[in-house]
Amino acid sequence: MNPIDRREFLRQAGVFVTVPIFLNTFGPYIKPLLADPNAAIIPDDLNTPILKSLGIGITAPNPHNTQAWKFKITNEYECSLYVDENRILPETDPTTRQIHIGQGTFLEILSIGAGTLGFESNITYFPEGSYDVNKVGLKPVANIQLIKSTTQTLDPLKDSISKRQTTRTKYSGPLITGAEFAQIHSLVNPRDTALVFINQTSEMEPLIKLFIQAMEIETNIHRTYDESKKWFRFSDEEIARFNDGISLSSNGMSGLFKWVAETFFLSPETWHSASNKTSGLNAFRKAVESSRGFVYIKTDTNTPLDWVKSGRAYSRLNLAATKLGLALHPLSQVLQEFPEMKATRVEFNSRLGIKEPAKIQMIARLGRSPY
Repeated sequence: MNPIDRREFLRQAGVFVTVPIFLNTFGPYIKPLLADPNAAIIPDDLNTPILKSLGIGITAPNPHNTQAWKFKITNEYECSLYVDENRILPETDPTTRQIHIGQGTFLEILSIGAGTLGFESNITYFPEGSYDVNKVGLKPVANIQLIKSTTQTLDPLKDSISKRQTTRTKYSGPLITGAEFAQIHSLVNPRDTALVFINQTSEMEPLIKLFIQAMEIETNIHRTYDESKKWFRFSDEEIARFNDGISLSSNGMSGLFKWVAETFFLSPETWHSASNKTSGLNAFRKAVESSRGFVYIKTDTNTPLDWVKSGRAYSRLNLAATKLGLALHPLSQVLQEFPEMKATRVEFNSRLGIKEPAKIQMIARLGRSPY
């Protein structure tokens, strides 16, 4: 895209911009931006705060890495955030709860990133009112206004944005300690959610069985497992072409094992084979059984606003773990709302003493990993 097209990008106020469009225009500038937020995101006259902030925000964790965000850019300092309804997960996330958690993760990363640029983020949730699942993408999740900051206080998690990842490998070493969780809690500083830690083996073992059971349910139902196939990238070429989704690399496989799996075993045609499902479930089981602690985000009610705020808390949790050198891996299957998961979800909630309308919005395993 030439410089004239780039200038036109911002002038087209009110036009929806999806993440693929944004990356096609500004992709080469995102990594340098994360390394130095004050670097120019693009040449010439489009060095604008809202574009820079969006460029940082789209590195946020999100379900299946669908990047279900779209924007209406108003001016250099404002935009509206919408769900990209073409990038949701209707089989495993029929309520769009997880997708809205992903809207919150974006807002938090954007807000921290904007702070490094000298701006505070004034975020208004659901400015045109709430909506049901059939109207997702038609009304904004939030309006974002960047205001020049009058203070020099930067978020202590800012340097973790470029290092953050989800680590799905086996963990090792000692259990996460209460002191380590106290550090995490202080960095997350939850305000609208509760952050709860579990590191007693007697409490963890029955939860591990439920996590494995939930993954087995999702894997052995054709339509739910097929949804993961849609977002799976089967080669490095696909990863580079799509810039989204999940892959063997994101599931902790690398080197010779990854090459052999991609070359000889894993393909769209073998996705639903018994051998592929067994291999995936075995890897998941070994990973979850190596957990060194669990942490969950709970809300007293279960509204779309709760979902978005939980996403903001989860971004901070991921960044806090990164800052402390710890690994984090969300275990979302047991929380999902499709019908076949209900019995397992009810048992999980009962074990943790959760009664509706309260909801565990996110649960993740913690540990230590060199990956």
